[in-house]
Amino acid sequence: MKHRDAIDWSVLSGPRVSRRTLLQLAVASGATGYAAQLSHAAASESGRQRVARNLQQEAKQGGELRWGFGLGQIPTLDPAQVNLGIVAGELLSNLFSGLVQFDEQLGIIPDLAEDWEVSSDGLDYTFHIRTGLTFHNGDSLTANDFVYTYERTSNPDFASPQANKLALITDISAPDDNTLVMKQSAPYAPFLATTCSRGPGRALAPISKRAVEEMGDEQFGLAPVGCGPFMIVPETVEVGGGFEMVAFEEWYGGRPNLDKVIVQLVAEPSTLVSAMEAGDVDMLDIVPSIGFDRIDALDGVTTVEAAGTNWYGLTMNYAVPPWDNPDARMAVAKAIDFDDMNKKAFFGRAVESVGPLAPAFGWVYQPPEEVDNPQAFNLDEAKALAESAGLDGVKPRLIGTPADQRVTETLRNQLSEIGLDVQIDQMQTNAYVESRTSGDFDMVMLGSVVDADPDDGVWNYFHSTGPSNPQGYNNPEADDLADGQRETGDIEERTQLLRDLQTLVASEAVYKFMYHLPDVTAFYDYVMGYVPIPEQRYLEGLWLDK
Repeated sequence: MKHRDAIDWSVLSGPRVSRRTLLQLAVASGATGYAAQLSHAAASESGRQRVARNLQQEAKQGGELRWGFGLGQIPTLDPAQVNLGIVAGELLSNLFSGLVQFDEQLGIIPDLAEDWEVSSDGLDYTFHIRTGLTFHNGDSLTANDFVYTYERTSNPDFASPQANKLALITDISAPDDNTLVMKQSAPYAPFLATTCSRGPGRALAPISKRAVEEMGDEQFGLAPVGCGPFMIVPETVEVGGGFEMVAFEEWYGGRPNLDKVIVQLVAEPSTLVSAMEAGDVDMLDIVPSIGFDRIDALDGVTTVEAAGTNWYGLTMNYAVPPWDNPDARMAVAKAIDFDDMNKKAFFGRAVESVGPLAPAFGWVYQPPEEVDNPQAFNLDEAKALAESAGLDGVKPRLIGTPADQRVTETLRNQLSEIGLDVQIDQMQTNAYVESRTSGDFDMVMLGSVVDADPDDGVWNYFHSTGPSNPQGYNNPEADDLADGQRETGDIEERTQLLRDLQTLVASEAVYKFMYHLPDVTAFYDYVMGYVPIPEQRYLEGLWLDK
């Protein structure tokens, strides 16, 4: 790619990559997206002050945190198979550590690797692994476990949705127990953030070979043996109920303050809000938009808000006529009124989306008013396109989850204006993921969350081989743009490639891009030590002042 020879990728070497360096390098690690979030954060001043004050107090050991989590089911907790961003950023980040992690200033700092070097051409990465690391089952954790993890995740028979992040690695080796060396065929701009980080970088979250061999992949996904600050209690796992995590005494960072975290799955947003109001949970993973005002008004509760890295949209199955017809897809796109949806489904708290580039990624994001949006709401044009595509009387099956209910009901009403009789199929999470992945739908609510870099929400969804491309989109031009933005280290070039890709997929109505949501968490004031990192939740520093 152009400019590659001018980029000195070695500035990504450890033991810390500051936010300033990330911004100056302009995308070479992918954490620039998180850095951009700092200036876009929208936390209330009282919430910020309270969080800062809490961090200054001396922590207390002990106690149980009841954590309300807005999912009905969790399909898997195997890092290599997780394709729900919220699970990766908020649950895996507590059960598993990574090679690196993010700090509160949104720089990249050591996790299991205490230092690392990157060659000037961006092709060679050498990580120095801490000594004395252990998995939750007591097995030693060494550089060889990362080699095994790479081999497992990249095995085509295993079909990991994270394998694409390892595709450029041509050689991986462990010269000794504390040294990991990876060589790549080309620079991969967001490699540290999307592949190596705690939480989002789940492609290389280290896996215990003995645990997998003894448990099997399926059981491992239900109650994995990790290496993070908390370990799962297998006998507490309920597919539709939740599980418990207890402090891992041997974690390299020291025993977490909390004794236990009780993860309570609550699929219905209003029920989750009511649980917080009743004091049945101490903390919410994400505050539902429909309940923000209620939660924010509660005495003794802190809300913390920041710009999200997410995007959400509606896609249609290319394998099912009439959705192979671009006029049919564009008719749907132009018939959807964001202002009406925002008012009815999100109480005005959503941000209009014109593509997969989220507001948090300030260096590449373009506000709707700055974009010539081919999908802009225009009911007259939508009706004309619908007539030419023969949509009158068509009954598309729209799949979603309980969390999508207000959105799907609003969509059904809006799309009736162009003659569609939308059939809503509301599913629990596991069934939804299975139907979505297998292509068993006409329409599906889908999007990307907990993105460490725009690449997460672009390549996976719009590359022909992307793991989150259930609609079957295949355009060589899109593939070239998606691949190209990974390889360049030039900010202007990468920005243009990403924006060109956004323009392309919007013009082809691959999705009707609908909205972005802020990242909002809430907890009672006796929950102390919270460090806000957008769309991630590191819990080892939390403690209870009661």
